[in-house]
Amino acid sequence: MTEIFAVLMVAYPNAEMFRAESQQALKERLAPTITLWTTCLQDIDFWTAQKAVIRVCKTCKFPPTIAEMREAADGVSEEVRLEIESACMKARNALRWLQDGESEEEAIKRLPARTQKTIEAMGGIRAFSPPDKPMFNFDGFRQTYERLLRSNPVGLPGGERKKLT
Repeated sequence: MTEIFAVLMVAYPNAEMFRAESQQALKERLAPTITLWTTCLQDIDFWTAQKAVIRVCKTCKFPPTIAEMREAADGVSEEVRLEIESACMKARNALRWLQDGESEEEAIKRLPARTQKTIEAMGGIRAFSPPDKPMFNFDGFRQTYERLLRSNPVGLPGGERKKLT
């Protein structure tokens, strides 16, 4: 939480809640606030909190409340869930393309880069849906996708990124 607060202090330099005469006063003054935030947001992991603090810095004109931080974290979690579900559906399409006679290479090339990276990390399309199993390995795909997403601070390798102009 102290790392998250450090970002908030930079983003909102005029916020009274971050002001103190000295470093010692700052620690003493912020300790109860950080304890409260930590207690109220204890179910939010650090990666999600990092993404949420970026979101609140982009959308809040004033320092966020605990509720606004929670809303941002919930938004991050929902965005990740939807992204994984979408990637999963696209990967399932690749399996259909294989059944229709496309080669593995052709089917995978048609997928978005993030989905390709996930399938590659799982050991290829056959590991994603082994022939001896009737069901698609959604849990394995979801876990691999999320692990790759969280291991890269800017997102899953191969993801589309927009440049600032």
